[in-house]
Formats: sequence, structure tokens, C-alpha cells
Amino acid sequence: MSEGSARKFERRLSRKEAAQYLTRLGMTMSAQTLARLYSECKGPECGHIGRRAAYKPSDLMRYFREQTSAPNRSPREPRRPDFDDDLPEPAND
Repeated sequence: MSEGSARKFERRLSRKEAAQYLTRLGMTMSAQTLARLYSECKGPECGHIGRRAAYKPSDLMRYFREQTSAPNRSPREPRRPDFDDDLPEPAND
């Protein structure tokens, strides 16, 4: 593979590790909930290694940001995305 076509590898997380990752960010999540969301086509992107679910930390971070809204002063205000730059970028181990 040439240097220009080489892709950066991102470690994949198991469903349990992915749930722990989201929980550390403040979105309490269990592995069973991730499995249900996957079956309903509503959760973060998920690949597979063999039969096991495999999540990229960058996909989990994207999902977290999509689910997070900016602070509102009133429940009548429409929710808007919160682009909080203070969130850590996923580590590539």
C-alpha cells in the first residue's frame, strides 16, 4: 500500500466498551441499549468483526454530539445542536 493511500486505523470498541465510553461522556448507556438501538437503526454507526459488534470512537463521539443540545432558557425554545469544542477528541490507541 502506498503512503498516499494508507488509511489511519482507529481501534474498534466492543459494545460493552462503547457503552462505557458514552457513559464517561455523560450519556448513560448499557450494552443492551446499544444493541437495541442498532436493531432499530437509531444508534451510532456499528461495524462488525466476525459476529461481534465493533464501534469506532469517532462514530460514538459523533453520535454523542448529535444527541446533545445547547442550553435553553425555556422549554418553549427549540432545541439546537451544541457544538462544544471542549469535548475531547477520541483517542486512537
